[in-house]
Amino acid sequence: MNFMTDSEEIDALQERRIGHLNLWVADLERARDFYCDVLGLTVSSYGPDFGLPTVFLAFGNYHHHIALNWYCGDAGDARRPGRGGLNHFAILYPDEASLAKAVSRVLEHGVSTDDARDHGGTLSVYLRDPDGNGIELYYDKPRACWFDSAGHLVIKAEPFNVKQWLKDAMGCSLEAAAQPMSDQLLVAMQ
Repeated sequence: MNFMTDSEEIDALQERRIGHLNLWVADLERARDFYCDVLGLTVSSYGPDFGLPTVFLAFGNYHHHIALNWYCGDAGDARRPGRGGLNHFAILYPDEASLAKAVSRVLEHGVSTDDARDHGGTLSVYLRDPDGNGIELYYDKPRACWFDSAGHLVIKAEPFNVKQWLKDAMGCSLEAAAQPMSDQLLVAMQ
């Protein structure tokens, strides 16, 4: 159990927050209308306009607080239309160094990652909890990276090598902080 007693640790934890929800939905338009009309979100990116079955919704000018994903799978798939639900929840870290420390902690605990993606405006690492719930750990890149020259939200999903990224990200931040990496992390990264 993790009880907070160190005020420095409490301050660091307050910089992290739930960043967004990513939901499977049976009807993309119906879900969009509900979240916009009933809850007051606005569409920040409408994926069907460029061939993606996804709608990003936000309060204000954030890239997204809720991603709606239409999923059409096999009849036996629990995520098929009519069975909406959580794809993943996301924890937002204040910067790349904080995200790298969180990911290294995941690996130190023997938890594997499912995926790692550069989404344009965010850098994301995905994993699952012991019950199979999806979790995204990410940080927002500078706002200038979020939109293209026409003002459209940059949406991409370029995979990246977590171990190489950690070597690069942790090497810089840990040198600056004069904190050596744990032996477990070094082994995990080889």
